[in-house]
Amino acid sequence: MSKSEKRLYLANSLSQSWVMSYIGGNALFTILYLNSMDVDAWLGVFILLNIGLSLIAFLMAVRQKMYVPFWGYVGIAFAVFQFARLLWIPEEIVGSVRVLSAALLIMTGIAILVGSIICIKRSQERQQFIIDNNIDLATLQR
Repeated sequence: MSKSEKRLYLANSLSQSWVMSYIGGNALFTILYLNSMDVDAWLGVFILLNIGLSLIAFLMAVRQKMYVPFWGYVGIAFAVFQFARLLWIPEEIVGSVRVLSAALLIMTGIAILVGSIICIKRSQERQQFIIDNNIDLATLQR
């Protein structure tokens, strides 16, 4: 059985694992960031933003597991956003916490980028296999 043929039946768990590692790393970044952040109105915005990112990322992980290429492109947008967040680290965060926060942003950006690229690539290969072999998807669903 070829890899493309296996993708008709198996879930894309590799892509899902990369996105889930993004969620874990982003949660760790949020905890570190909150411990060093001043208490003001932006704290609530930051918390809500990260809750929203985590919820959407979980939905993305589930959808990438099912080879939905749209969510791969959404994941690339998330990666760009993670890299852009490097520019928003406040000056009140200094020393090793700043370096660790930047490292977490870079690692989570890379994780979601890798997971999304894997999703897009595997989705295209799976779709091409379906077209080449004239497979009816209704027979695969149960």
